[in-house]
Amino acid sequence: MGSANTGVFELTVPSRMEELEAVHQFVERATKAFALPDETAHWIELTVSESAINAIQHGNGLDPAKTVHLQLSFDGDSIEIIVEDQGEGFDLSDVPDPTDTENLMKPGGRGILIMQSFMDQIERTDREGGGSRLRMVKKLDAHAS
Repeated sequence: MGSANTGVFELTVPSRMEELEAVHQFVERATKAFALPDETAHWIELTVSESAINAIQHGNGLDPAKTVHLQLSFDGDSIEIIVEDQGEGFDLSDVPDPTDTENLMKPGGRGILIMQSFMDQIERTDREGGGSRLRMVKKLDAHAS
């Protein structure tokens, strides 16, 4: 890596699916600024999009009066993604496994699976003042090009 750019990017959007374009542009700006490899940038984009969709749809129930706050930071070694919503909260272990035969045709749960397969660390905590805070960390291999 060597010349990785570090920093923090933040975005707050109302809970409407139309905001996903803004989320996409936000991630693109951050991954370009951090000079991440294309494949890593792709997975970060997927992870942030899926978690934003979950926060907008499930967390905030598509209520535009409620917001979703995204934070992407990079310290040169790892990328940290924080997604906060104002919903009721959920338990990561309660999410049905989408690879289970009885869930294969169900639409939900894939986002969490994508996040879990790519990220090194995922934790959900209650957000101060109500809601959920999802923190995900991806360590970058220093030897990767």
